[in-house]
Amino acid sequence: MTEPSLLHVSEQSTGTTRPRAAHVHVTLSGSKLFSGRAALAKSDELRRLVDALRERRVPEDAIALEGASIDVSTGLFSRSSSVTYRLRIHVTDLELVPAVLETVADAKQATLTHISWDYSGGASEPLLAECAARAASKAKRLAAALGVTLGDIHEVREDDLGEQQPMPHRVHAMQVGAMRTRASMASDFAGLDLAPAKQITVQVRIAYRLASS
Repeated sequence: MTEPSLLHVSEQSTGTTRPRAAHVHVTLSGSKLFSGRAALAKSDELRRLVDALRERRVPEDAIALEGASIDVSTGLFSRSSSVTYRLRIHVTDLELVPAVLETVADAKQATLTHISWDYSGGASEPLLAECAARAASKAKRLAAALGVTLGDIHEVREDDLGEQQPMPHRVHAMQVGAMRTRASMASDFAGLDLAPAKQITVQVRIAYRLASS
């Protein structure tokens, strides 16, 4: 079977996008071990944090228990063994991030480990549209220069290139309990970008069939 004659063109665009949501990662020490989502209700320490976050308009289903570990430094598991729960708080309204951080800071035995950002969607769609339009225009100019006639589109591909996503913000796994002062909390969070922008580069590649003369 004869392969079709094709004209390949590509374009790329770079733009800045901001996160659509944040994931606040927290560890919290508890006195008893519970598993699954039941831990959010059965553990006194977790329940207090969940209730406090709910007062800040963070729904309970935005809080996920990612795991738990038991301190058995003595070599034995006993009633005195402490439990460390790992939580992820999904914040879709970025204006609530400072309130979530304050709530964690007010919680006893809480440790804020890092914040990761969700950039899904964002600026990629308009950039892809811009690339596609430029690639189509380029194809027409090339076809005219070469004296050929463009036919139907044979293939379209899109790629993300050189995405520079900020690393999760580490905050020195600091202990942020109720005894901390607002001044010390401000010092800990100083310089923490609460909605870091990043640059993304996208590419569109189009293959056009060349019409038979």
